[in-house]
Amino acid sequence: IDLFNDGKGIHGGYDLRVGSLTRRGQAAGDTVEYSHNPYATDRHNPFDASGTYPVGTHKICWFVEDGCGNVGVCCSIFEIKDCKAPTPYCLTGIISVPMPSSGCIDIWAKDLDHGSFDNCTSKDSLKFYFDGDPTKPFIHICCQDFIDKKVNDELRVDVEMWVEDEEGNRDYCKTVVIIQDNLDICPNTGNAKGKIVGNIMNEKNEEAKPVDVYLFNNQNMMNQKIGSPYFFGELDLALNYTVKPERNDEPLNGVSTQDIVLIQKHILGKTMITSPYRLIAADVNNSGSVTTADISEIRKLILGIIPEFSKVKSWTFVSNDYKFPDVSKPFSAPRTADVKFTQTTNNESITSSFMGIKMGDVTLDAAASGVAIKTRTNSVLNLEIDEQQLVAGESYKVAFKASDFENIAGYQFTLNFDNKALIFESLESGVLNTNESNFGLMKLNEGVITTSWNSNKGESFGKDDKLFIINFKALKSGSMSKLLAITSDVTKVQAYNAADEVKDVKLSVRTKGGLVESGIFDLYQNQPNPVGKFTSIGFRLVDATDAKLTIYESNGKVLRVFNIKGHKGLNTIDIKAEELNTTSEVLFYQLDADNNSATKKMIMIK
Repeated sequence: IDLFNDGKGIHGGYDLRVGSLTRRGQAAGDTVEYSHNPYATDRHNPFDASGTYPVGTHKICWFVEDGCGNVGVCCSIFEIKDCKAPTPYCLTGIISVPMPSSGCIDIWAKDLDHGSFDNCTSKDSLKFYFDGDPTKPFIHICCQDFIDKKVNDELRVDVEMWVEDEEGNRDYCKTVVIIQDNLDICPNTGNAKGKIVGNIMNEKNEEAKPVDVYLFNNQNMMNQKIGSPYFFGELDLALNYTVKPERNDEPLNGVSTQDIVLIQKHILGKTMITSPYRLIAADVNNSGSVTTADISEIRKLILGIIPEFSKVKSWTFVSNDYKFPDVSKPFSAPRTADVKFTQTTNNESITSSFMGIKMGDVTLDAAASGVAIKTRTNSVLNLEIDEQQLVAGESYKVAFKASDFENIAGYQFTLNFDNKALIFESLESGVLNTNESNFGLMKLNEGVITTSWNSNKGESFGKDDKLFIINFKALKSGSMSKLLAITSDVTKVQAYNAADEVKDVKLSVRTKGGLVESGIFDLYQNQPNPVGKFTSIGFRLVDATDAKLTIYESNGKVLRVFNIKGHKGLNTIDIKAEELNTTSEVLFYQLDADNNSATKKMIMIK
C-alpha cells in the first residue's frame, strides 16, 4: 500500500507491504515479517487489508506470481474521507454592545460558538458562517433588518450559525442575537405598514399571465399572488423582503426552428443578438453562454424528444431595476428583487416590476398570456414526393423534393405515416445534409416522424434535388399518396426564408396526371383519457367524406353513433361523458370512412 499515493514508501515506493504467501496464507520463502501494515484491523490476516487508514487518497496493489515466475499486478486507488459533520454548539441570548449611533452593527458567526467540535478537524480550522452561506462570516444588522419590533429597548434577530470542517461537512444550530438599544437609536415602527406592487411584462409590453409571484422574508415564504399586476399589502416596515416570480407552462410557446436560425447566426457572428433579455432566452441549458448545445436542446424540444427544457423553467424574470454591467453577458442577472422600506412613511408603497423572458424564444413570438400561433403569410413551401404503388414486403425510398425551395433558411413539421401499411427503416441525407439530430423518431410506433432543419443562410435547390430521403418497408399494397401527410400533430408546420418570413408547408405527390395533395387515414387516442366530464376524439381523413364514429361497450352494446361530414385532414369531435350513459369503465370507439376502419379503447372515471 502506497499511503497518499506519492510513491515515496520504503518498500520500493510502497509504505506498507505483505510478504510472499501461499494460497493458504503461509510464508513462502520470504523471511521478512509477512505483515507490515499497522493500519489493518488484523495485521496477521494478510489477505484482508480492511482497517483504519489516515484521511487521504491511497494506492493498493496486488502482485500474483504463478509457478513459472510470471507476475500479474493489479492496482486500485482508494480514498478515506471524513464524512461526519461537525457538532455545532451555539451561545444563546447573546447581549451585544449597545447599538451605535449609526444604527448598524456587525455580528460574527465565530463569536456565537460555544464549543463546537469535529472528529477530524481541529477547532482552529473550523469555519463559521451564517445561513449556510460560506461567504457570510458575519451579518450586518441595522434597525430595519430586525425580525421583531423593538421590545424593552432590545432588538432580536433569529440566526443559524453554521460550522464546516476541512472536508466540507457542515451542520448548524439556531440561536437569537439580542442587541440592546438603551439610547433608543432604532425607531419603533408602531402600526405603520407598507405595500409592494408591480407588474410583469414581456419585451413586447404584454402582461405575462399566469405568473406565481412569491414574497419572502429571510428565505421564508410569506405570501403568493397570481398574475400581473400583483400587490402585497399590510407589510411590516421593519422587515426586508424578496420578490420572486415563477412560471413553468407550455415550454413550446413561441419556440420554433426560426429561433435556432437566429441563434446560429449569433454564434457565427453573422447577426448578433443585442437584447440582454433575448440572450438570456437563448441560454436554455443555463450554462451562462449561448452555444450549439442550446441549439441542440431547443431542437429536441421542437421535435418532441424532450417535454421541457432540462435546466431551466419555461419562463424566467429579471427585475426592471437591474442594470446590466455588460449587456452582452447578461446571464448572471438576479431573478429576484430585494425590497427595503424607509420606515418613515405609513402606507409606503414600493414598485418592483419584472421583465418576463420566455426561454428559447429569441424571435419574441411567445404569447405572454397563452400559446402563440405563428402568423403565416400566404406563401407556401411545397414539398413533393413521387407516387409509388407499394407491394407488401418490399422496401421503398421516399425522396422529398421541392419545386419552390428558394432562399429557405429553415423548416419544421410532423410527418404522419400509416403504420399499418409502412414500417420506418432508415434516413438518408440529401442536398440539405441532414442527420438523425434533425429528426424525432421516438413515436415511430404511432406513425409519427418529426423534423427540424435550418441553415445560417437562405438555401435554394432545383425541383429534382433530393432534400432528404426516408426508407420504408411496405406491410401491404397501396398508393404512397394515401400513406403520408405533413401535419402539426407534434411539431408545428412552419418554414422560413432568409428574410424571416414565415411560410406554410404542404406535401404533394407527383403522379402521371400532375400533382395531388397527399393524405392519410388515422384515428387518435381520445384526450383526456381516462374520461372525466368530457373528452375529444381526433381523426384524419384522406379526402372530404362522410364518416361514422361508433362508441360501444366491451359486450358490443352500442352507446352512441355520430354521423360526421368529415373534411380532408384533421377532424375533432367533442363528447360529454353524460351523453354515453354507461356504467362500464372500459369503452371502445370505432371510426369508419371511405373503406377505412380503426378502433381504440377509452377509460371512463367512475
